[in-house]
Amino acid sequence: MFKKFSLVLFGLGVITSANATDLMDVYQQVLAADPRVRLAAINIQIGADRESQVMADLLPQLSVSSSISTVRQDLEGNNPAISGRSDRDSFKGERYSAVLSQSLFDLPKFYNWQRQQKMTDQFSHDQLEIQQQIMLDVVLGYFEVLSAQDNLTVAENEKVVTQGILKQLKRQYEKQLVKITDLMAAQARSDFANAQVIEAQTTLIIAKEQLTELTGSPVKALKPLWKGFEFEPVEGDVKKWLALLTANNPKLLSKNDAIAAEKLGIKQQRSGHLPVVDFQLMVQRTDMGFNSSTIGLTNITSASVNVNMPLFSGGKTSALHSEAVHRLEASKLEYETEFRKLRRELIGYLTGINASVEKIKAAKTALDSANKNYKSMDKGFKYGVVDASDLFEAQSFVSKANRDLFDSKYQYISNKTNLMYIGGMITHQELELINLWLEQK
Repeated sequence: MFKKFSLVLFGLGVITSANATDLMDVYQQVLAADPRVRLAAINIQIGADRESQVMADLLPQLSVSSSISTVRQDLEGNNPAISGRSDRDSFKGERYSAVLSQSLFDLPKFYNWQRQQKMTDQFSHDQLEIQQQIMLDVVLGYFEVLSAQDNLTVAENEKVVTQGILKQLKRQYEKQLVKITDLMAAQARSDFANAQVIEAQTTLIIAKEQLTELTGSPVKALKPLWKGFEFEPVEGDVKKWLALLTANNPKLLSKNDAIAAEKLGIKQQRSGHLPVVDFQLMVQRTDMGFNSSTIGLTNITSASVNVNMPLFSGGKTSALHSEAVHRLEASKLEYETEFRKLRRELIGYLTGINASVEKIKAAKTALDSANKNYKSMDKGFKYGVVDASDLFEAQSFVSKANRDLFDSKYQYISNKTNLMYIGGMITHQELELINLWLEQK
């Protein structure tokens, strides 16, 4: 009976490994299909466009204009005999002009440009966060499918073993060697094993659909976890990983950019009390004078330095400054909130990795003991010194030990990948290293 159980495990493992897709293949599919990749690139372009818009306010501005008009003048109190003009006069006029202007001193525009640069940096870190989130989703989704497959394997093995015991009991019942209650208990065990298989199949379907959501197409058979992979404790203490979190986590870097942008926003609004100076050069050609009066064709060139000193705007400038101060305070609080959340998660993942290593060792020992116990119980059942309930109990220990071992392995992988993600260290190169955790044949 035990040999049959082992053969089923081996056979299912071979089927799972054949013609399989690895982690990097799935990742490339996701890069081509996930809309978040394109969305992040678009947001970067939006930030660059906004920066260009703000920068344009600091550069020279050149405009040209022209007008052709017809003017009618009605003269009141006019004496044609004296003035020689009729009471109504009309003429056509033309005006062509070019104006060049350049800001000389405009701190609100300058600080707004610097602020937008920080916001562009924020978009860049947001893009990095999306890229790393996609990598995390790929790894977790991939191994979630493997976990569901392994649990299905355990459930199917349990079903096979349970049905084998049930068949033996039926033969013994026909010979009146066992009670009807033992047979009914075995039938109940078999039905429960069937239900477990259905549940495991459902879990596998859901896991595959979650991965399909990323790839945009149904996933093929995946390469299983390499049996020789060594599950080792993570290097570094909490202090080291917190330093990595602060320096590399794109979410925190994005929050830092927001704080820097809001500090510049305060400077921008405070400088609204200062004068604005600009230079203007105008060239004009016209035959129209004051109040649209007709004159001879005239060329006019003027250069001026304009100073605009704001004195009172109804309290608007002070209100804008107050708003900027509160926005900065809110940005700092958002950073602190995010940092505390990530710190809690980091410590949890770091602790979970080291705990998983010990759980894997314990689960391997428990599985070895459960297998030995099942062998002895199976032999005792054949000789009639062990009843069916003891054999079922031994078989359930084997299944539980297998599930615990699988769960501990995949929990280790999940914790370690999440830790690298929070530390801002999950990259394309890291994915290639994780890919080596899989069977390479």
